[in-house]
Amino acid sequence: MKTAGIKELKNRLSYYLREVKRGEKILITEREQVIATITPVERATEDTRLLSLVKEGFAVWRGGKPAGSRTPVKIKGKTVSEMVLEDRR
Repeated sequence: MKTAGIKELKNRLSYYLREVKRGEKILITEREQVIATITPVERATEDTRLLSLVKEGFAVWRGGKPAGSRTPVKIKGKTVSEMVLEDRR
């Protein structure tokens, strides 16, 4: 995952968009605070599903490495481990 400030993103937009096309996720910062994320289109729906689990209280994520769940949660679609493995490719 790459990080870019607003000015750098503006100056090198084509480069960052090529990175996104290759599957890279770009974090956009303003004064060293993350304010936005650019993700490839196919990943956006998967990320939304994961974030909905956090919002509904079924998962907790504080930005670090996921620790796993104490109680299993069944969802339709890919498992978290499958998404993580795809992201590492």
